[in-house]
Amino acid sequence: RLHSIPFHLRFLASVFLTFMGIFTLFRLVTLAYNRPEYAWEARHAGAIWSAFSIGFQFDLAVASYALLVPFAILSFGYLLQRSFLRLLWFVRLYCTAALLIFLTISAADVPYFSFFNSRLSAAAVNWKNNLQVARFILTEIRYYPVLLVVGAGVWGAGKFVSILWRRQGVWKPQPIRIRILVTLFAAFLLLCGAWGGVVPRLPSMKSAYFSENGFINQLPLNPVHTWFDSYFSFDFHRFSQIEARELVRRQFNVPDAGFESPLARAHRFDAPPRKWNVVLILLESMSALRVGALGNTKGLTPGLDSLARQSLFFTRCYSNGIHTNAGLYSSLYGMPVIPLQHPMYTPLAMSNRFTGLPVTLRENGYHTLFFCTHPKTFDNLDVFLQNNGFETISDQQDYPESEIVNSWGVGDESLYRHALHTLDSLSSAPKRQPFFATLLSITTHPPYTIPKFTKFKPRSADPVLITYEYADWALKSFLDSCARKPWYDQTIFVVLGDHGVNSPAATDVPLSYNHIPLIIHAPALFPTPRMTAALANQTDIFPTIMGLLQIDYLQNTPGYDLLREKRPFVIFSQDQKLCVLDDDYLYVARKSGKETLFNHINGAPADLLSRYPLRVDSMRRYACAQLQMIQWILENKQTK
Repeated sequence: RLHSIPFHLRFLASVFLTFMGIFTLFRLVTLAYNRPEYAWEARHAGAIWSAFSIGFQFDLAVASYALLVPFAILSFGYLLQRSFLRLLWFVRLYCTAALLIFLTISAADVPYFSFFNSRLSAAAVNWKNNLQVARFILTEIRYYPVLLVVGAGVWGAGKFVSILWRRQGVWKPQPIRIRILVTLFAAFLLLCGAWGGVVPRLPSMKSAYFSENGFINQLPLNPVHTWFDSYFSFDFHRFSQIEARELVRRQFNVPDAGFESPLARAHRFDAPPRKWNVVLILLESMSALRVGALGNTKGLTPGLDSLARQSLFFTRCYSNGIHTNAGLYSSLYGMPVIPLQHPMYTPLAMSNRFTGLPVTLRENGYHTLFFCTHPKTFDNLDVFLQNNGFETISDQQDYPESEIVNSWGVGDESLYRHALHTLDSLSSAPKRQPFFATLLSITTHPPYTIPKFTKFKPRSADPVLITYEYADWALKSFLDSCARKPWYDQTIFVVLGDHGVNSPAATDVPLSYNHIPLIIHAPALFPTPRMTAALANQTDIFPTIMGLLQIDYLQNTPGYDLLREKRPFVIFSQDQKLCVLDDDYLYVARKSGKETLFNHINGAPADLLSRYPLRVDSMRRYACAQLQMIQWILENKQTK
């Protein structure tokens, strides 16, 4: 009886079931990889069953959409009872490619979700130098199972489709009435699948958020769906441009000074300027979760803890994103990150020229330097930084081959030693200029390896924790060496994380990914240590440092001088989630349109959105108006 069904429908049904099998299998793998205990805990059984049920609708829609093209082509040949060989060859190639793409995305989603707490999106390939990322993946042992699955898919996809095709046979003669009825019925079933069920509507990503468990809420999502959906813009436009402009001007008390940009405001200081050096150190993945001064009890960062006790220490600072490019962009240039955009590699970023610390200080006679451990071509650093204020960029090429530790270049120890030598040479030059130097560390990034030839002695056994101990030791050694230099007393050191780390949380927005330490160390300016719980953000570094230097400047960013102004909210993103945080609550707007409000003080996953509508409205208006104006500033080239 099966062979009475036209062969092209049997073929498409086989491919369809293969797609559904891949999606179901990898949803199970995601569960086992990230929360294996959930599979055995009775209290999660109902929620997991619901997650798989909702996920089935997403899988059904993705698989059905993928088969619309081959179905149309094969049905055309079936209705005419003719074999169009080129079209049939295209169908086989199309199905092979779709199978391979779905398999690759599903496999890549497993480690991506574990690392970023988000289903796979375009952010996974949103780098300029993907060869650097490829080298990292190929040298990371824990990704080998994923690579094995993808390799097997590359080898087997074409062969599998070919076998399916051969087993189905050929069209058998049938009356035109039967062919039309069969085609219409099959088209109806396929359209029902594309709708996610018999009801004519697409499955909404909002429906995935049905529980108070952050992980289970993301389990239904199909990574193929989220991947392609991420190429569409995050919609944060809630106001007309005139309304957004007025809201932003009121938020920052911007005077009507004749500037076209709604954020532009001039700062003038009565006191004489301090032409002091500034050293900005961005510590890779340095989450507040790892820092003893912020509650960690494993003793990973004694050097950082000691520094915090001698400095101006912000205990509630948040990164603007969860990628290094976001941390660099916001910390250096004072600009927030628009969700799902690479801030230094979009056409808008490349066509604008920015203000910020490198540009403003260079215009005031500073020598500007950037130090990284890997090739400067990665993340478009070389082009963007040179276009926006940096005279010198030091990268992996400046180190001997023997000091390269892994695919990300040299270790922190080599970075600090080279930077110290360079800065010391500048300070002793006959025509001495003050310098602004940015150092980007790397050791606490996977694959978590430290240099073989080092005096560092680890205390931990865990390789991840060892790298944090090493990063802290290397930083302390660098600062101790700086303290013996004659230029130390007239230098402001800014130490912070570029972003945090993903740690299991009750909600789908772990604050550990954005909560970072921020330390401003300048004993001559802060002889008495000071710790503050005021909200802070990476965009605040530019105006705060300019305030300490007392150098007149034009600010065209939404940052606050943390020593003169109070920040009401913090805005940050986790790829497909836009977050706004105040003293007590965390508002989250997702790309899907789902909004929630959590109490981040007690960490409870209960959604309080309906209980505090006025608070939600003020947070939403604050964030959306700012991002709208930032987008307008970029599009209208008003960044400078």
